[in-house]
Amino acid sequence: MKSLILIVSSCFWVFTGIFAQNRPSLLPEPTSVQYGNGALAVNNVSLYVPSTASKDIVFALKELQQTLRERSGKPVKTASTLAASRVRYTVKTTGRELPETDEATKGSTREHYSLSVSAQGIRIEAETSTGLWYAVQTLRQLIQGEGEQATIPYVTITDRPTMAFRGVMMDFAHGGLLTVDEIKRQIDFLARWKTNQYYFYNEVSIELEGYSTLNYKANYTQEEVKSIIAYARERHMDVIPFVNFYGHLHELIRNEKYASLAIGRYGHEMDPRNAGVKELLKNWIKQYTALFKSPFIHVGFDETWETKRLNSTEEKSLNPEALYIQQLTFVSEELKKYGKTLLAWTDMSSFYPDIIKKFPADVIPVIWQYSPDSAATYHYLNPILNEKKPFFIQPAVSGWGHIYPEAGYTYDNIDLCLRAGLRHQTLGFITSVWTDSVEPFVRSSWMFMAYGCISAWQGKSPNQKDFARKYASLVYPNIAQEMGEAFDNIAISVEYLKKCLGKNTQSMPRGTLVEAWSNPFSAYYLTNTEAHMADFREVRKYSEEAQANLIAALKKASKTDREFANSLLVSARLINYSAMRFMWARTVVDRWDYAMVMKKKEDYVIYDLTYPCHSLLVDAMDETGELKREYETAWLSECMPYRLNSILGRFDVEYSLWRKLHLKVIDFQIKRQKDVPVKSFVEVFNPDF
Repeated sequence: MKSLILIVSSCFWVFTGIFAQNRPSLLPEPTSVQYGNGALAVNNVSLYVPSTASKDIVFALKELQQTLRERSGKPVKTASTLAASRVRYTVKTTGRELPETDEATKGSTREHYSLSVSAQGIRIEAETSTGLWYAVQTLRQLIQGEGEQATIPYVTITDRPTMAFRGVMMDFAHGGLLTVDEIKRQIDFLARWKTNQYYFYNEVSIELEGYSTLNYKANYTQEEVKSIIAYARERHMDVIPFVNFYGHLHELIRNEKYASLAIGRYGHEMDPRNAGVKELLKNWIKQYTALFKSPFIHVGFDETWETKRLNSTEEKSLNPEALYIQQLTFVSEELKKYGKTLLAWTDMSSFYPDIIKKFPADVIPVIWQYSPDSAATYHYLNPILNEKKPFFIQPAVSGWGHIYPEAGYTYDNIDLCLRAGLRHQTLGFITSVWTDSVEPFVRSSWMFMAYGCISAWQGKSPNQKDFARKYASLVYPNIAQEMGEAFDNIAISVEYLKKCLGKNTQSMPRGTLVEAWSNPFSAYYLTNTEAHMADFREVRKYSEEAQANLIAALKKASKTDREFANSLLVSARLINYSAMRFMWARTVVDRWDYAMVMKKKEDYVIYDLTYPCHSLLVDAMDETGELKREYETAWLSECMPYRLNSILGRFDVEYSLWRKLHLKVIDFQIKRQKDVPVKSFVEVFNPDF
């Protein structure tokens, strides 16, 4: 048992009725909270750190020091002795900084803590340093006011998590690759919400010895991964390797050197019958287990559709279910040698209803379901329940198909998975963040990641209606109103955009993003825009309100907050442009056809379309060019350059559409024969990329 003393001056301010009406927002909500009347002045707190304190204890205390300093504006006073102290904390057990494999089944108290603030000061009692760390996160939220006015209300709190394993899965395979600094900022952020697992989803984006040409300059070095693991450990978060060992390996088998390992030429899946596959995986498993010290590993095994397709077309002798189990059993047996506990997805039960029965006994099934559909969730969950297997459940932030995540859909998906998981005693809860569309900024998903982690700790979902405002007050205290309003306005604009776009998602589940770059002059989209013009106007109205909120926030934000506000601002502008491009196309066509075809009179229409500084085609060119530059800046503030050009190319193609039309209209004016009837805009100019 170790004790640490905090010295707190007897000076404090007492608030009665007014204070009671302004309780701080606490997310996650502690198990029990009882407020008293009064508050402790932050700038009178002093801290003593025993020389014998372990690194994990010291780290938590340094976090407390930094938090108090940020809010009071002054360095925290250092106490010289223990004897005069009135405020203490106790950590009962040393070590055990990270989740343990049996944490969900043995009734672990590793993360429990209690916290009290009174006239006598602050007292923290925790089972381990993890509980101390979580108490510090709660204290961060309890502080009210700034500078001399910063106080901590009198309160008694006891707290423990509802779920033992509370994780976020970050996609490092499909979209841009976050910089190491950005990953660490993300880990800092997730630690605020008492997250204890960080799933590092990787296909070939980690450098492996002997595979130097595999995603060269588009991966993380092993030293970088080690630094991420160490950084997360300090914050009591276990970094878990999430590596697909069957499908989703196009980036490997598209190379000639490895193409023969595939079950289909240049496809997605390895061939379990190929001895070379086993040799490669033995090598990979050895390297991954040496790099990641977590007792867990997630091996994917989802969406092995290519094998199923080949079975129904080219190779009818294939038995996809048997091959799946063969591969999973091999991987399981190999990882047993390294003492790893395996997690694997179960979506193939949709095609093979009895496949769960054939899972190796020690593999933990993971149910993923990314829609707010109870029937769809239980479609995958029932086979697990029938076999009485322990399981994890995994919802997702619905952000891969939209410029900004679909808020209501995401909240509902997380809520449904939470209820189903709690009803059937899930071992853990993993909130997914996918980057399939490449374009959306990951920062837009942070609030929803927090929502999932908060829900898993407190065992209930936050109130959807006021969550964004509460979240903003905790994360952006100096610009809370502006950010809260921006979150709400962007979410509404996305809802309106969904009414207009989303039929074509390029085989991805849901989303407006694919259609957002379609030819707005095609017959389908001209008709669609006419039908949804009112909705497109609402998209622009709310996205413009969000832009105003964010511009106001930028004027008084800190450097870190400014980067996030700017990313949201670029997203809001992109949403606005998605609506504008369709509206402008419809307006251009209507303006031309009315004047030139119906009235047979130019009536300044060419001026309206092509005037160098104030016209519809120039508007589109200007906004496309500005957005490209702003987008690149925002991208590079969170990601490596990898895949950036794939997105910037969209802006280039988009600009060329409007520029070509601009030139064609001018050319028409020059060459026009006055006595020849003018056809419709689409017939004359054939607008296309």
